[in-house]
Amino acid sequence: MILLVAIVASWFVWGPLGIIFYMGGLFNSIWVFLFGFLLLLLIPLAAIFLLALALRIAFSWRRLSGRERALSSVLTVTLAAFLSSFGLGFAGMTPSSFDMYLRGFTRYVKARTDVPAIQTWLGTLDPNEYLKEPRDFSGIPVLPAAQPRAIMRLHPGHSPYAVKVLADDEGGLMVRLMWGGGLIGTWGIVVGHREMKVPQTQEPAWMKHRVGSRTEEFYKYGEYRRHLASGAYIWAERE
Repeated sequence: MILLVAIVASWFVWGPLGIIFYMGGLFNSIWVFLFGFLLLLLIPLAAIFLLALALRIAFSWRRLSGRERALSSVLTVTLAAFLSSFGLGFAGMTPSSFDMYLRGFTRYVKARTDVPAIQTWLGTLDPNEYLKEPRDFSGIPVLPAAQPRAIMRLHPGHSPYAVKVLADDEGGLMVRLMWGGGLIGTWGIVVGHREMKVPQTQEPAWMKHRVGSRTEEFYKYGEYRRHLASGAYIWAERE
């Protein structure tokens, strides 16, 4: 009963996918996003079965045996709770699945990231090879063969830009690791020198860019940031 109450409470406090995505973040596994999508497909099926059960109870209650009544009642309550918990999530009353994933991911990187070792490696790099005039904010990819063990053991994403060195706000070097991509979004960590400050979270916004004689608008994604260690932070793309 204690375990059942804990599961039900977590289902409604952290959302129907909250615990699942939190566990996915603990292992930094993107497969949980596929599982979450498949679970969302159950919503219309649950609604159909709930309607069928409600009609069965309404029109056949007297003809049902005691066991059938108990089973129908349990199934009805379970399906109703399943749908209402998703309703709370869609209404913004429970943390989003991605937020829960980041909570788990935070514990993942704290347990596995050797920030001082990465900072020592950064200190061996020649800034002239990575910084251009004007400063290059896009970053230069670091191929797996050139990555230190402290980065390789984190198994960053497969994109050519999963690990890149770029300039921080003070003109120094920092390395940015990325996971995810596509429709599921991107997230990762940034490690710079020990005195580097964690920049504030950026909200998404429409930006203007002048091209020749005309001005074009483009949408810039925001970026959530959370302190990881001295000179390091966790980031995640925000729409």
